[in-house]
Amino acid sequence: MSDTPPSRTADTAPTATARRTRWPGLVWALPLAALLIVAYLGLRALSDRGVDIVVTFASAAGARTGDTKVIYQGIEAGRVTRINLNRDGKRVDMTLRLIPRARAVLNSNTRFWMIGAKPSLTDIDSVKAALAGVTIGMAPGQGGQPQRRFNGLDQPPLIEPGAKGSAYTLVAHVLGSVRTGSALLYHGQEIGKVTSAKFTGLDAFNLGLFVYQPYDALVRPGAQFWTSSPLQVSLNGAGFSTSFAPADTVLTGAVDFDLPDSAEHMHPSPAGSTFVLYKTQGDAQQGLEGPQMLYSLYFKGAAGDLGNGSVIKLLGFVVGSVHDVELRFDPRDGQPYTAVTAAIYPRKLGLPDPAPGRNDSDAWRDATDGRLNHLLSLGYRARLTQSPPIIGGRAISLDPIKAGRGQLATGGPYPVIPSEAANSDIDDLTSQADQILRKVNAIPIEAIGQDVRGITDRLRAITASPALTDSLSHLDSTLSQVDQIMGEVKPQIGPLVTKLNQAADQVNGTAAAARSVLSGEGAGQDASLPGAIQQLTEAARSIRSLTDYLGRHPEALVKGKVKDSK
Repeated sequence: MSDTPPSRTADTAPTATARRTRWPGLVWALPLAALLIVAYLGLRALSDRGVDIVVTFASAAGARTGDTKVIYQGIEAGRVTRINLNRDGKRVDMTLRLIPRARAVLNSNTRFWMIGAKPSLTDIDSVKAALAGVTIGMAPGQGGQPQRRFNGLDQPPLIEPGAKGSAYTLVAHVLGSVRTGSALLYHGQEIGKVTSAKFTGLDAFNLGLFVYQPYDALVRPGAQFWTSSPLQVSLNGAGFSTSFAPADTVLTGAVDFDLPDSAEHMHPSPAGSTFVLYKTQGDAQQGLEGPQMLYSLYFKGAAGDLGNGSVIKLLGFVVGSVHDVELRFDPRDGQPYTAVTAAIYPRKLGLPDPAPGRNDSDAWRDATDGRLNHLLSLGYRARLTQSPPIIGGRAISLDPIKAGRGQLATGGPYPVIPSEAANSDIDDLTSQADQILRKVNAIPIEAIGQDVRGITDRLRAITASPALTDSLSHLDSTLSQVDQIMGEVKPQIGPLVTKLNQAADQVNGTAAAARSVLSGEGAGQDASLPGAIQQLTEAARSIRSLTDYLGRHPEALVKGKVKDSK
């Protein structure tokens, strides 16, 4: 068997076969992977880029590209990326890039505004923004059409879009401190805002009011609205009390709201209802004024600070208000006086509505004149008052005074209500103050001061006199000598008193022996002996008295016996 392999023939030679595939091969794997990563990062960058919108403002107001933020609900929701001049050449277009989630709230009801562009002391946020740099506020809208171009607001919206609540209308004769943006307060809590203030006629204003939910359920028939005062001072049975309005309402003004007990069980008033805005809480509690009847009043005293809107009271209840105050001169003697045109509210006087079929104006006039004439016949007169005295506002009060029967007078455009002829209580207080000042001025204060000054000079001269110094020195020396004598005499007082007591005992013994002799057989030998015994007894008593006195007053050996004062 041969080890040589058989030779290959042409029929058994191998052949190559070509095959085609879609896979480019491993050499293209890395480029393809890199391309996929780049595409993914690009798509992610596009999705994270946010939403670009254009907002047109009246001016840039210090906004800067890349720095000015867009604020929504207190957080950053985007930034300004571009600022261009608008096509009209008067405004500016700002391109804002917002976070992607803002895409869902961008519609025709979305609002943008500048914060800090126009700083105002009534808006603390605007002052902060003006110091830190302007920002752009954003409020999302609901129900509008998708939109990418917007017109910015010059001022922040008072009520943010989408806020839930109800709108009402307030009518007022005087606005006072109330203005657009003033807060509506309920027991100190802000529950709404004044959205608008419009002048509608002579002494007539309409205020738009928005009350947030759920507080709008408190607005019911009989609700009371009045102008809030920053400081309220009251004097009542509990004493002197004060209350302060919230600090943020001092500059912006505020409207207070309350619901009387009688309205608690009523249904809420529908949106758009109209209420009256009163000047004070007291006016609001007294209710609607109703029709007004004009009258004239004349005062001889000072009444120039009696302003339009000052109240007219009857027993503390508001029954009218002052419409006009004018200085006039009497054509007869040229004396000045104050002419007042006032409105009286018939309903406040307890008068019923006129019967159907009568002219309302004439019926109210007749009824009001009749009620006032009755009061005047009872001695009531118009007089100026001031509460609190001296510092309070002027008002007119219908008070009973010691006067005869009176009635409305004629002779002017309106019936005249008689006023008190005597000085008002304000003038009385002024007169009393003048009297006190005159008495104080009558005190010779200058003469008293001169006398006191003279007495002071004399005392100063006496205390500085050399003679007084010498007298004091002599007195001190004399007292020293007396102390020395007392020191020398006092040790001798004890033995002296002892010897005196012994002598008194001996004299008493002698007197006793003598009495025993007299009582015996020798009693009649000498008739003068009883008298001698009596003298011995008195001598012993005198020695006893001397001893007792020296025991109480040892200084008597030096000064002598002191006379008893009677």
